[in-house]
Amino acid sequence: MNVALVAGCCAAGAALGPWLPVAVTASADGTVVVDGPRPVPPVALRRPWGQAMILSTAALWGAFAARVGWSWVLPAYLALSAGLVALTVIDLRDQLLPRRLILAVGIVTAALLGVAAAGTGAGDALLRAVLAGAGAYLVFFALRVVNPRALGGGDVNLAGLLGLALGWYSVRAVLLGLAAGRVLAALFALGALAARRVRADTAISYGPFLIAGAVLILLVAPDGRLFG
Repeated sequence: MNVALVAGCCAAGAALGPWLPVAVTASADGTVVVDGPRPVPPVALRRPWGQAMILSTAALWGAFAARVGWSWVLPAYLALSAGLVALTVIDLRDQLLPRRLILAVGIVTAALLGVAAAGTGAGDALLRAVLAGAGAYLVFFALRVVNPRALGGGDVNLAGLLGLALGWYSVRAVLLGLAAGRVLAALFALGALAARRVRADTAISYGPFLIAGAVLILLVAPDGRLFG
């Protein structure tokens, strides 16, 4: 582990944290973002959610630096993790996953993965990532068609982004990462129901669990081999 790299990424992540675009205004029906997302650094520094956002960005940047090290692919996963922190905050606060932010994070991540592929000759990894992103999007789109109440449009777009990020490493990582998100969401729902913190018809933000599952696999088992 390069201690200087990890420490530097932690510091840079903390500095970036309050500038992440998390302020949104939803339309009357709550399905469309009509203003934002945009950064709100003065507010983020004073609020608990903003402080958590800063710490999370610092922690993820440090974790990816420790996992990936000095490499062509590191910038892609730093950009991705910053975007995922912003999306998590928005979804928890507003139960929205803005398409414009997911698209922006996806374009930047794909572009940086393209640079990594050019620098390392890993064209096969880039192709697999793009196909995995498209495949994850189509699978979740089909699930949404079957049961529109179970998934939102933002969840479908997010699945495509996570499929892209996981697919760089392996197809197994894609399957395991997305499955882990569903398991985490189910466990939370069961625990909250048992504790009577929610009712059966309570809307629960699904995006943070998808993100948590994907990040877990990226950091712990990017080859898709969670148990050896």
